[in-house]
Amino acid sequence: MPKLSVSPALFVNLAGGRDYSLYIGSQILSQMGEVVAGVARSRNAVIITQPKIADLWGKVVQESLQEAGFNAPSLITFSAGERFKTLRTVTNLCDKLYNLPVKLDRKTLLIALGGGVVGDVAGFVAAIYLRGLDYVQVPTTLLAMVDSSVGGKTGVDFHAGKNLIGAFHQPRAVVIDTNTLKTLPRREIRAGMAEIIKYGVIRDPSLLPMVQHLGKAQEGTSEQESHLATLIQRSCEIKAEVVMQDEYETTGLRAILNFGHTVGHALEAVTNYKRFKHGEAVGIGMIAASHIGEKAGITPTNVRETILETLMVCNLPYTIPKEISIEDILQLLTLDKKAEAGKARFVLARCLGEVSLYDGISEAIVREGVQAIYDK
Repeated sequence: MPKLSVSPALFVNLAGGRDYSLYIGSQILSQMGEVVAGVARSRNAVIITQPKIADLWGKVVQESLQEAGFNAPSLITFSAGERFKTLRTVTNLCDKLYNLPVKLDRKTLLIALGGGVVGDVAGFVAAIYLRGLDYVQVPTTLLAMVDSSVGGKTGVDFHAGKNLIGAFHQPRAVVIDTNTLKTLPRREIRAGMAEIIKYGVIRDPSLLPMVQHLGKAQEGTSEQESHLATLIQRSCEIKAEVVMQDEYETTGLRAILNFGHTVGHALEAVTNYKRFKHGEAVGIGMIAASHIGEKAGITPTNVRETILETLMVCNLPYTIPKEISIEDILQLLTLDKKAEAGKARFVLARCLGEVSLYDGISEAIVREGVQAIYDK
């Protein structure tokens, strides 16, 4: 067996045996079998993915697993898109797992191969099937690489809102192959950049000029690839640091990762998850949070201006289309996971690099802040 050419890039140190490593590099899917073999409790594995991703990367992953000593891994798929991130999809996947020729046991390893929807859904299946299976995150989109693949949040959307049904279930490893980004549409890359902008606002402002530089760089150049790899690494570091301090979101610290998500999630839900990519909605939500923070006397104007400039350089949306009802958005805010006693709570910036979770923001200020970002 050839020596693994990539070492762990990060280590998420959690109690109770839930710790795991992140592997980040280019063209490492062909060696991921060795990584997975080190954390697997059996040689049976099942890959959960989506049809297009299966065509692109399924064979590479299957062959890598077999070369590392796994039995021929089964591969099951579900339809792509946020609108399929539902309990029905989870039930269908459980049916497929149950009817596989090789019967699963509690030591079987699941491989979540794909973007954020795949990671969230497959991770939730792993959390509940046979009352818990090990799984490995293999994100293939920029957004999943820097956000959803790290931290163990799994789940599906509900008719009342995004990610309202789920469980904390940490992966056994995360394998990030930046080479998969070359197959993504440009819109998917831009959507992932919104989450990187978020990390710049909540923890590391030095990321923001790097994002702006990347937004202006010529596509497909070695410079662009190098900058993107650096941004992925730093974003994962920030996410891991927060998760290690507040794994189950009990102290309020982990909530800072939801900067821009309160309005963003409402915007996704009110458009039935068809109009905006998650990152696009988060970008708009960050501008909304900045306006709300300004009007509440918390957020300096330069924060909003810097976020707006960075979104514009990345060609990301920053306004709400005028045909979307503000009343629908405001109602959905009260159903956000961070809400308490029917009142929305918001992550707001005190300056670039420092945010906190606030409650008690008046409904008038929230309305005024959201209204400020509507198309004129």
